[in-house]
Amino acid sequence: MKCLTCSFKERGVTIGLSRASLLTNTITLNKQDLKVRTRIGGNMESNSRLVQAGLLAVLLACYFHGTKAALAVTLTPTGQVSFKPGDQASFTCEMTDRTPGDILVWKKLNGGVWIEMATNSVLNPLFNNTGRYTYKTDMATFQILKYTMTIKIALEDAGPIRCMRGGNPALTKELSVTVLARPSTVKINNVTSTGSELTFNSTQETEVSCVASGFNNANLLTMRITIVGRGDITDQFTSTVEYYNFTKDGLHGRAGRRALTNNRYIFNGADDNKDLQCLAEYTDFTTLAGLVTVRVQGVPVITCTNSNRTTSVNQKGFKLTCPVISNPQLTSLVWVYGNERYPMGEPAKNGLSASYDITDSTKKHGEAVLTIESVAKEHFGEYKLQAANRLGDAVPEGKVTLWELGKTGGSTSGAGAMASFVLLTGLMTVLQAALH
Repeated sequence: MKCLTCSFKERGVTIGLSRASLLTNTITLNKQDLKVRTRIGGNMESNSRLVQAGLLAVLLACYFHGTKAALAVTLTPTGQVSFKPGDQASFTCEMTDRTPGDILVWKKLNGGVWIEMATNSVLNPLFNNTGRYTYKTDMATFQILKYTMTIKIALEDAGPIRCMRGGNPALTKELSVTVLARPSTVKINNVTSTGSELTFNSTQETEVSCVASGFNNANLLTMRITIVGRGDITDQFTSTVEYYNFTKDGLHGRAGRRALTNNRYIFNGADDNKDLQCLAEYTDFTTLAGLVTVRVQGVPVITCTNSNRTTSVNQKGFKLTCPVISNPQLTSLVWVYGNERYPMGEPAKNGLSASYDITDSTKKHGEAVLTIESVAKEHFGEYKLQAANRLGDAVPEGKVTLWELGKTGGSTSGAGAMASFVLLTGLMTVLQAALH
């Protein structure tokens, strides 16, 4: 008898070969408590391949059916990993000390259901057809299966991935993929394009909302809403977060939507023509912003409520001005001096004429102008400005006091001077009539 001794995985194996006749041969294997015999028929001297096959059969029986070593499944990386859309992410799954017939299975939680991504070297067409997955064999032997999956990350890849020994869920490794997808859109009252306008009524409460959508991790997202030039008003809003499912190429994903809402916000005239801005700030990403221009409807706003101006007598073409904001457009604009009224657009009277000059393209901002053809003593005094549109009258009305240069605070009021001038003119008329 010819005896062979080998060492396999550091486990002692003794293989014996005996011959009962030229055509009958027996291969005996002893390994610990295991004894296996294989009979081979045929001429051993003339059929060495038959002998090799017999030896291989014994070795397989020895190692795979006699081994009590623990199977192992390894998935790398481990734990929770984060990526951005478009990143190339590689995952390696390895099964060692396997037995013949053991398969390596990849699974993904998809729409609440675990589905197979790949089995051994075959990638599920559902994933293969997306064009974002590549799959390759790193090692495939009797003892080891090792595969690497590379994914061009998209939002729907977020969630758990498992690598497992087929038929044995206990031999499973799992990792969780987070896709740091920033919001895809930011809308203010459902408007997305910068340069858009929103109109509000300054006398009514109105709903204002800023919505960021398309992200998938609310904990990394912060939002603010501001009126540019007036400051942050986020603390006056309520924040809500919700997630919704979407389907893409047969794969399920989850996207988030965060809203800042205020159902009782009131804009005023000072907000007109300001930019209302919503900022969605996401970790490791540039800030995404929504921006609209606010148009506030309300009664006119007159900003010269207590102004003072000075000039000298005989000044030609002197102008008193006062800014006025009105949306909708003005229906009435009147300067009042003493008992006289000077509506805009009417012919000059007593050397005074009123007009309204537009100061921006929106026709909502302008200046009320009262032009004095030639300043005289009787023009010094207090002027009032009244404005109205279809929503009502400006409150308070405007007030501009015109003083003679060098006599600020000491001149006779214009209304009194004008009244004295009118009285003196009347007396002279009476006197002249009496003399004639």
